[in-house]
Amino acid sequence: MSKLNPYEEGVEAKGAAVLSFINGVPAPFRDKARTVLASHGIEDIEPDSWYSQQSYLNAFEHVVEEMGDATLQEIAKSTPENAEWPPDVETPAEALDSIDDAYHMNHRGGDIGYYEVEEHDDRTVIMECKTPYPCDYDKALVKRTAELFSDEVIQLTEVGDQCRADGGEQCRYEVTW
Repeated sequence: MSKLNPYEEGVEAKGAAVLSFINGVPAPFRDKARTVLASHGIEDIEPDSWYSQQSYLNAFEHVVEEMGDATLQEIAKSTPENAEWPPDVETPAEALDSIDDAYHMNHRGGDIGYYEVEEHDDRTVIMECKTPYPCDYDKALVKRTAELFSDEVIQLTEVGDQCRADGGEQCRYEVTW
């Protein structure tokens, strides 16, 4: 994994989002997750407090190095599972369209990037993700969000001509159900 950096210095992540990092790992490894966060200066996490996004991103790198991509994906899946959704969100397309709002509610202090639904029809969404988080995190987050609002199998395919993992600025995914 390449070095993860915020788009601007001073960006912060809300404690509620940071707690999903802990809740996303299997119970026997939660103390390890807390230790990883603490090793990057994130301790005594409160849901309404704010923490350095750079420290948070460093913890993501640490998890991938020590616990692997599967753990990263579990953390990503727990994020929408633990999120509070607006009552009017009922479909996968509506849920995917609301990811950016939630992302901006949980980050502050400068350019944080975005999650954007570029186009959609009744069963397909093209989603562009430009965030400093790992691509595998975004893929799992997007797919799990759609799954929470559908009884059908969700397919996610990378469709862009660039990928952040390969030095691109954003990733594009086609999500179908």
